[in-house]
Amino acid sequence: MTVPQSGIPTQTPSSQNRRAVTLLSGFLGSGKTTLLRRELSRAGAHAPAVIVNDFGRTMVDDVLLTTRGERPVTLPDGCACCTRKEDLARALTDLLDSEQRGDAPRRDHVVIETSGLADPGPIAFTVAHDPVLKHHYALARVRVTVDALTGLDSIELEEVALRQLLAADEVVVTKADLAEPDDVDRLVRRLREVNPSASVSVTANGELLRAEEALSVRRRPTAPPVVHTAHVTGVSTLEVVTDEPLDWQAFSVWLSLLLHSRGGDVLRVKGVLDVRGVGPVAVNGVQHVVHRPEHLGSPVPTGTRLVFIVRDIEIELLERSFHTFLAIK
Repeated sequence: MTVPQSGIPTQTPSSQNRRAVTLLSGFLGSGKTTLLRRELSRAGAHAPAVIVNDFGRTMVDDVLLTTRGERPVTLPDGCACCTRKEDLARALTDLLDSEQRGDAPRRDHVVIETSGLADPGPIAFTVAHDPVLKHHYALARVRVTVDALTGLDSIELEEVALRQLLAADEVVVTKADLAEPDDVDRLVRRLREVNPSASVSVTANGELLRAEEALSVRRRPTAPPVVHTAHVTGVSTLEVVTDEPLDWQAFSVWLSLLLHSRGGDVLRVKGVLDVRGVGPVAVNGVQHVVHRPEHLGSPVPTGTRLVFIVRDIEIELLERSFHTFLAIK
C-alpha cells in the first residue's frame, strides 16, 4: 500500500471491500480468550486476523491464541483505549501492508481482543474515524463477555465494566455451567435493563445455551468519546517470568493463601506455567475463582509467564512472597 504524505491511501476501496472489525471486550477474567480460542478452532483456515491488547507487559494470550503456527499481533503494556491507541492504529495499518506485499493472505475479518480494563468506546472511534483506517476497516460489532459468577458485582462496582456493557452490540454470558440457573437469569435481566439494545447469549464451556435478540435499534455515537484513565486507578500488574520449572504443589498452596487473604483485590491471574514433570499448564482465575488448569498439548515457549492484575496490593511484597514460597524445598 502506498501512502502519500497526506496519510490517505492512493487507492480507496469501496465500502464493500472494507474488512470487518469485531471488538471483543469484557472485564478481567470474563472469558474473552476462551471464547476466541473456541471460535478460531472452529474457523480453521477461515480464521480472522487477531490483535490482542493486554494491560501488562508480559503476554500470555499470544501463546493461547496461536493457531496453525500463526500468532496474533500483540499490544502489551497498556490499554488500546488510551496509552496504546496509536499502536493499535499502526498494527491495523501493518496488516494492510503485509497483505499488499504478499506476506500474508487477505483477511476479511479482524478481531481485536481488548484489555480487560479497556473502554471499547475510544477504540471503536479510532477504527471508524482514523483517516487511513476508515477506508479499509468497518466496525462490525462490539462483543462483550460477562462472567456468570462475577458479572453482577463487576457491573455495579467497576466503572469500566459498566462502560463495556453500555458499548456492546452483543453480550455473551460465559461460565453459565458454574453458576446457579437463577443467578444466570438474574444477570441476564440486569444486562437487558442496562443495555436493552444489545443481544444477549448464554454459554457454557464455549457452547451456546440460549440467545435473545436486542430490544431496540443501536445508535452509534458520532462524537469522539471522552477518554478516561481512571479505570486503572489503584490497579497494578505483577509479571513473573521464570526459566526454572515450577513445583505445582508449592505454587497452588501459595496461590490459595493469596486468594484466601486478598481474593477480592486479585482482579486477574493468568499465565502459562512450566510445571516440573508435567510441562506447560495454563492457569486462569478472577478474584476468588480459579478455573481448572489446562494442560497445553501444542508446543509453547519454555519457562513460565504469569500475570497478576491487582488492586491496592503492594507489588514488591507480592513478588517477594512468590519467589520466597516457591524456593522452599
